Amino acid sequence: MNHLLHRAAALALALAACGPARIDLEPASVQLHARGQRATVHATPRAASGEPRPRDACRWSSSDERIATVTGRHNEGEVTAAGHGRAVIRCEVGGVAAEAPVTVTLVARLAVAPARLELVLRDEPAPAALAVEALDAEGRPVAGRAAVTRCLDEAVCRGDARGQVWPVGAGTSRATVEVDGASAEVPVRVVDARSAAGRPRQVRVSPAERLAAPPARERR
Repeated sequence: MNHLLHRAAALALALAACGPARIDLEPASVQLHARGQRATVHATPRAASGEPRPRDACRWSSSDERIATVTGRHNEGEVTAAGHGRAVIRCEVGGVAAEAPVTVTLVARLAVAPARLELVLRDEPAPAALAVEALDAEGRPVAGRAAVTRCLDEAVCRGDARGQVWPVGAGTSRATVEVDGASAEVPVRVVDARSAAGRPRQVRVSPAERLAAPPARERR
């Protein structure tokens, strides 16, 4: 009887030495939205009983390193977005493997409307909102991305972090719209329609110059 118990124990040890029965990955899939963005995937090798095997170490690999790369020590894999598309990362331990799909969605270009901005500067300045649609390399819309605008000549107009353009002064400039590294330009023309009261007063002499000026001589 003891002989059989010893053989069973030896068999269990031999099976345990062969590797895990399965590997769990957390998260089960990865979504990345910018080149260079990173995410961590944790692998848990498990025995047939379901118990974790923390001494088992993953060998990480990617099905397409043009899309995503994976590096890591032991059972923590760091996934990095490299290009637009889909790939699969893989953790392998002793012939047992687990895979997680990786989707990298990058903004390739922007569709901006209107194609030209005609702004009127009034006493109470108001912005013009641009309709910005981010598109991937296949021309499909990419949702949930914020558009940032800026003007090349801020004496004419200024942008903001909401995809708006504000008139500042009469003239022409170009507004640049940026979303996740993709950009587009829109010509801008501003007409100054402020009233006389709304226009800034022209300062001919600064207060400092007035203080420094010698007092006027009294007439005799």
